[in-house]
Amino acid sequence: MRVLFTIYPNSYAHLYPVVPLAWALQSAGHEVRIATHHSAAEMILGTGITPVPLGNPEQVPVRLTEDCSQPSHPDLVLKYADAMGLSEEDREHWIVFFQYLLNPISDYVRVDRDEASDLVDFARTWKPDLILWDPTHPAGGVAGKVSGAAHARLLISQDQFGWSLDRLAENADALRAAGLDENPLATLLAPLAEKYGLEVDRELLVGQWTVDPMLEDFRLPTTTKKLPMRQVPYVDPQVSSGWLHERPEQTRCDCCGRRGTRRVALSLGESTRRFVPGDWDRAPKILKACEGLDDLEFIATLDKMQLADVEKIPGNVRTFDWVPLPALMPTCSTLIHHGGNGTYASAVAFQVPQLVCDIKGESVLLKLVENEPDQLRTGTYRNGYEAGVREETESAGFHWELPAKKIEATPVSDFVISKGVGDRLDHRAQSVEEIRELIWRTAHDPARHHAAVDLRNEWLAMPSPSDIIPDLEKFVVQNRRL
Repeated sequence: MRVLFTIYPNSYAHLYPVVPLAWALQSAGHEVRIATHHSAAEMILGTGITPVPLGNPEQVPVRLTEDCSQPSHPDLVLKYADAMGLSEEDREHWIVFFQYLLNPISDYVRVDRDEASDLVDFARTWKPDLILWDPTHPAGGVAGKVSGAAHARLLISQDQFGWSLDRLAENADALRAAGLDENPLATLLAPLAEKYGLEVDRELLVGQWTVDPMLEDFRLPTTTKKLPMRQVPYVDPQVSSGWLHERPEQTRCDCCGRRGTRRVALSLGESTRRFVPGDWDRAPKILKACEGLDDLEFIATLDKMQLADVEKIPGNVRTFDWVPLPALMPTCSTLIHHGGNGTYASAVAFQVPQLVCDIKGESVLLKLVENEPDQLRTGTYRNGYEAGVREETESAGFHWELPAKKIEATPVSDFVISKGVGDRLDHRAQSVEEIRELIWRTAHDPARHHAAVDLRNEWLAMPSPSDIIPDLEKFVVQNRRL
């Protein structure tokens, strides 16, 4: 059969999670393509899957223009939360959906640009049997309906989409009474659907099915039909580095006299480095905490943006701009990370205890702040801006203030703690000394390592990408309308 993936462009966080399933299908003899904005074609080629470029080759991605969509105003976000009576924890899921995730969706369902129509035209011509679409790219559902293909979402994180749509449906009367749109996702998708004579129904919003790679205890409860699949870590292949396979040189710790060196990885994410010079005050504090832990060797995958405010690299820390986590994890005793789902999943797959950088109690709500020169350096989001790509933007008189953590950090840290495989590293609340002790304890605690083995066994019990291919084939027979 022919299988078309469609993803949000120019983001490894959206590409890498689909590659293991794409390769499983391709290895089973199916034809596979990945469609997204033309600027990401080379990135897809590096995975060995054939890209389908979308959009006008003369146009840059929408996110790099002044015309890209703005996040919803925080007052409107909270007005919805109040109308639906959401708890503090539930409000965070809603904020992620309404203020963060609707943004990329609105950029790539526009009828005044070519990306969405190019996707539908390709589906009509190529006639895929199955379209697997990124939840932030629901034009894939439109392409499925127009072309007659079976279509399903492929999640890359918790399903805030399905969860939020369930909350909206449950509270439709209250939302109408408050003068609010009872389904903002449907409203966003309506112009594209109307262009092709389609009604925006539940299937168009969440697919006929959902491939869900989250561990059962980490899933959000939704009413969507789910096909579980193991989340297999993937990173583009690189030439193997000899040092990765060498055991760290044994040293004697000056603090406690213990001998023997363990390796600890520090990874603070690929996306934040595009927008936040200096990584707030997080990287400097963590690296300072590494000093004195002489029985630990730290591999920090940080670039110059993330190291901007670091005064000194400790002698037991080696910095690299990029090291593939699937290659690094088997050599490590602990992973310190920003809370991204792909990074957390790599540690699970290689049974590595985790410290998740998270500020418990700090909301992920984006706030509007008037532009001031000293505020624009760090922790901000501006339309069209990306470090090293497009740094000169027109000032709108304000900027968005980012929380000093990844939007998934709290759910990930809560899950890691509940499973006993690690802890929360709060760089705002914990002192350097407390962070240092937390790192040493996590790297050496046998209970953490046993718990990491148990969690990996839960992960192994899930069906692999290859295992679900017969289910996908049956799904296609039952749902395609060719």
